[in-house]
Amino acid sequence: MIADILAENMTDRKSVKTLSQQLLRGADEGLEISSTFSKWLQERFRHQLTWLDKDDYSRALVRALWLAPVFAATDFGRSRQRDMGQVWTDTARGFLGEIALSKFLTGRYGIEAKPDTSRGKLEEFLPTDIAKVRTEGGRWRKSRIKISVKTTKFNGRWLDLPGAQFEHSNVFVLVKIGILRQHFLAFLKAISFLKDKLFVSARNLGEISKKDAVKLWNEIPEFESIPAYIAGFLDKSTLTLPIDMIKAKTVGREDKKRIVISQGVGLFSEENVRQHPEIRGLDPSGRLPIEIEPIIDSLTETHFLAHSGALQYGKDRWDALARLI
Repeated sequence: MIADILAENMTDRKSVKTLSQQLLRGADEGLEISSTFSKWLQERFRHQLTWLDKDDYSRALVRALWLAPVFAATDFGRSRQRDMGQVWTDTARGFLGEIALSKFLTGRYGIEAKPDTSRGKLEEFLPTDIAKVRTEGGRWRKSRIKISVKTTKFNGRWLDLPGAQFEHSNVFVLVKIGILRQHFLAFLKAISFLKDKLFVSARNLGEISKKDAVKLWNEIPEFESIPAYIAGFLDKSTLTLPIDMIKAKTVGREDKKRIVISQGVGLFSEENVRQHPEIRGLDPSGRLPIEIEPIIDSLTETHFLAHSGALQYGKDRWDALARLI
């Protein structure tokens, strides 16, 4: 059934199958399918699905290009340095999530949303991912609530934000993007960069023949529309903090036992987690390592986390949120 919905706007069967499997795994492990599969499929997935085209991908890349050079090429909480090209495409993925939310709000409620892409320090972009909104026939204005958008892949199951971003936003939205490894290369083909720029230069350098260029061109996949599933949102004012809920278990042999958290909502730091009654019951000594399955091997920094099944969804809840924007 998922494949049938994706196939409405995609032609490559292999991509449809891959994305269908990823989406189902993320929804199942994130506990989104709480009652019946058909209810999730119709009331959550189909209702909150939108599509991104080549123009949307262009917008995301241009918006990301303004910001990527001024963002430190370091992952949050890690020392691994990333190539600037990776920073660019990773940042673009985040903008795809914001564009998807904007298209969803425009299509359902006539609300157009605009992100802030002005250059500055990273801290200046923490308060909100939506700078301004405009209703049909109206002028651009600031949103009445600060909305933060987190983008993940189709198999994602956690809304994961740095602790500082949680402090500066009111509502958190999780968008799952059905983007595959070939999309960037397919985009370069779609805008003729490969044929008109790279291949021409390569032929002048004697790297490829005209026949080789044709062969490479035919082997590169065509650009396909990107499905974007807006999994849901959380309103901070409805939460009991620091940790609203948590579900965990101990795994491993006695000498390598650890705590694995599979569900939860709240500000997850080592201190907050260890003080929770459920965790104290599992680990009275307070010595076992803590991990968030499958995204955090060792909990050291503060993260605002929510498994996707805990997010609000459905027409009534989105209607109520739209009235607040």
